[in-house]
Amino acid sequence: MKTITHSLLRASGASLRLAGGLGLLSLAALPVSSDAASPFLGDIQLNISVDAPPPPPQPEVIVGVRPGPDFVWIGGYWDGTPGHYVWVAGHWDRPPHGHADWIAPHWDWDRDGHYHMTRGEWHETH
Repeated sequence: MKTITHSLLRASGASLRLAGGLGLLSLAALPVSSDAASPFLGDIQLNISVDAPPPPPQPEVIVGVRPGPDFVWIGGYWDGTPGHYVWVAGHWDRPPHGHADWIAPHWDWDRDGHYHMTRGEWHETH
């Protein structure tokens, strides 16, 4: 546990995010009577966005029959941007040349604390 906490606090900007979060929490805990509240403050909205990982893959059934011996089923995947994912259904596809494997698209968490997608591609095998 000590290692995880230490690693999280070493991340770029972690101290500032922690202080800001604690400050917001302390403000939310202050009791304020409705008479003392400013009408201006009533119009303020606080939006905190966090990159959400893509949902788990949807159950999928291979559709139809293989159109030919050299066709490969490309499974469905989540496309889009964090928080706005769109499911792309699987389909049959033919490799661009005879010696290729499909490398499926996938989402990774980068060092900046955001999800990014690596697109699927055909990889030549020998």
